[in-house]
Amino acid sequence: MHLSKTSRWSMLPLFMVIFLDVAGIILVMPVLTPLILQTDSGIVPAGTPLIWRDFLYGLSLGIFPLFMFFSTPILGDLSDKFGRKKILLICLIGSAISYVIAAIGVMYGSLFTLLGSRALAGLAAGTQPIATAAIIDMSTPQTKTKNLAWVVFTSSIGLILGPAVGGITAEKSLVSWFGYETPFFFAAGVSFLNAILLHFSLKEAPSTNLSHTVHLTKGFKLFIAAFTEKKFRLLSALFFCFVLAWSLYYQTINWFFMEEYHYSVGKLGLFVSFIGIIFAITTSMVARLILRLFAHETNAFAFFIFTMAIANIGAALSQGELAQWLWVILNAASDVICFTVALSIFSNLANHESQGWIMGVTGSIGAITWTVGGLIAGPLGYIDIHVPLWTAGVLCFMSFLMMLIYRRSHVGG
Repeated sequence: MHLSKTSRWSMLPLFMVIFLDVAGIILVMPVLTPLILQTDSGIVPAGTPLIWRDFLYGLSLGIFPLFMFFSTPILGDLSDKFGRKKILLICLIGSAISYVIAAIGVMYGSLFTLLGSRALAGLAAGTQPIATAAIIDMSTPQTKTKNLAWVVFTSSIGLILGPAVGGITAEKSLVSWFGYETPFFFAAGVSFLNAILLHFSLKEAPSTNLSHTVHLTKGFKLFIAAFTEKKFRLLSALFFCFVLAWSLYYQTINWFFMEEYHYSVGKLGLFVSFIGIIFAITTSMVARLILRLFAHETNAFAFFIFTMAIANIGAALSQGELAQWLWVILNAASDVICFTVALSIFSNLANHESQGWIMGVTGSIGAITWTVGGLIAGPLGYIDIHVPLWTAGVLCFMSFLMMLIYRRSHVGG
């Protein structure tokens, strides 16, 4: 792939891919909660026992990242072998089909069809790394940093608009023909349009890397390496606890608001969009300023993972609705900073040739962790809706203690 005068136009569909990848993951969040947990949604029989309904909710959350765990490294290898454009087109069409299948499942009350669509969506997801690699391919050394900053900004927009669109387009009180299936049809249309735009606007040189080997078990190998390599073991464990804490909060907070404050699907979407706004502000303006206050990255992680513990425990203890909106500011901002710092610490442990490998390791940990978070969210919420928040707080505190140990052995003091 080469840089040309039309490269900025050619990058537009790539940024759209990144936007859809992020938005598509969380678009379903405000819709999925009432769809599975409310007795009148039609997707789960009204007489289904609560414990089984809660399990199905956790399964519906965990199935997407589970299949994404398998597919992401394979898609990356395939894009190296056959070219970014071909694989991105396949993923976009696959995502669009998965959204249509999900809508059909909702319309006909088929839980099996809905879960199958989430599995297909997971297989077709993970396109963000491929699109980012394509943007890097098209960048010069002078424009690469600026283009990567646009990648972060585009992801933030997906975090904001995805749940808002998902929540609003499912709100029947706004438009008579809106329903739980509407967000999926909307996402399918956008995916198809993006595939058409990508096909006609992205110019890619023929692949010359056809001998590149595709590893079907790469995700497993990366995850195992995270805990078998001595210098990564403790860092991987604290990273696992940290990401699991956030995934538990993020995947159960809609349930919490629906049960405690009787939020509609539209209000759930706006709340998740509010989280996206916090992410965007923290990433673009706050994080760099705050990190300058710390002498070492491990100090920053320890401080903000501790604030995450406080935020989760505070959310579990607080009764007021406004308090929850305030606690999430501290929680989400701390999550962004911890995640950024953790990736930097991982990166510093690897040499230049191993940067792609180490980012693959963190990606595999993240995918498995979100799967685990989804699967345990339902059972924990069945015990009590506050239990996932308490669990997230404990996990943050465990990560904090492990970081203190890591800092003492690797940094000193």
